[in-house]
Amino acid sequence: MIQLSARNIINVLATDSPHCLQDLIQTAEKCRKKNVGDKVYLRGLIEFSNFCGCNCLYCGIRKDNHNLQRYRLDKKNIIQMAMLAFEKGYHSICLQSGESNNTADIDLLAEIVAEIKRLSMERDENSRGLGITLSVGELSYQQYKKLWDAGAHRYLLRIESSDPTLFKRIHPPAQHLESRLECLRALKDIGYQTGTGVMIGLPGQTAEHLYQDLVFFQDEDVDMLGMGPYIPHHAAPLSKVLDTQLDPYTTTLKMLALSRLLMHDINIVASTALQSINPDGLKMGLRAGANIVMPVLTPEDTRDYYYLYENKNYKRAETLIEEITACGFTPGLWQWGDPLHYKNRRN
Repeated sequence: MIQLSARNIINVLATDSPHCLQDLIQTAEKCRKKNVGDKVYLRGLIEFSNFCGCNCLYCGIRKDNHNLQRYRLDKKNIIQMAMLAFEKGYHSICLQSGESNNTADIDLLAEIVAEIKRLSMERDENSRGLGITLSVGELSYQQYKKLWDAGAHRYLLRIESSDPTLFKRIHPPAQHLESRLECLRALKDIGYQTGTGVMIGLPGQTAEHLYQDLVFFQDEDVDMLGMGPYIPHHAAPLSKVLDTQLDPYTTTLKMLALSRLLMHDINIVASTALQSINPDGLKMGLRAGANIVMPVLTPEDTRDYYYLYENKNYKRAETLIEEITACGFTPGLWQWGDPLHYKNRRN
């Protein structure tokens, strides 16, 4: 049995012992099955634009990467992809892009969300239509509210690190951790199912940093976590910094497992980055407590330009479903798969 004291958590995160990792994953898998069952819910991911106003030092689509071909999917294509997901039984999607708080961009996104809701509810009058998650960065309270009113009900806003010093190290001076936190709290106030997360294995990151991230997730009472290993991108300045102390893959598995043990009823994503860094990433992520996967629905002629990190591994949704089943889990099709934590928190 893993004792979840601060000292023990830090030791678990710092150790290289494979036996410790195995014990932790086995404990988390039991906790996951007891509290959220064996279903794995799909979020069809539509990366609709790689234009970004930010210059995060780790990211391949940062504003100052002038060698990247930029794209923006049109409204018709986004809606068609969303409806295709609905027809295949992926009853939740995630619309993701680089960050833009331009009024015209947010107004267009609200129109897209409203049209997806309308069409999917008309297609099946007995359903609530498509569940819609957004991940488009820092916006104003009014913009978040506009998107909520249009029909979005989940929002993922990763902080990448809850430590102010480490946050400053991986972001330019114009970006502030406090602004990120204000946005997370605005999302919760409006009523969103709210998710966040961190990158794991960053240069300069320690086990103590990650322990504080876990405390932050609990203190903020989040409903969803999207965490993944840090994978460098050659066009990002952080790729030149080599003082990495933690193994990104095994430490991500530990963070997934510890998050499940500390927060039994939240939704946790087995990220595309985890699947990209190791062939067993999906299987091990699910065993470690994850219950969400995000098959990429972005068209093949543009998906390679949503280039957050090197060697991104794209798997067809059908392949993911086969792998989920082969791992002994049940694909959660034809349902939203809302986090139990959100329901319990709201009640």
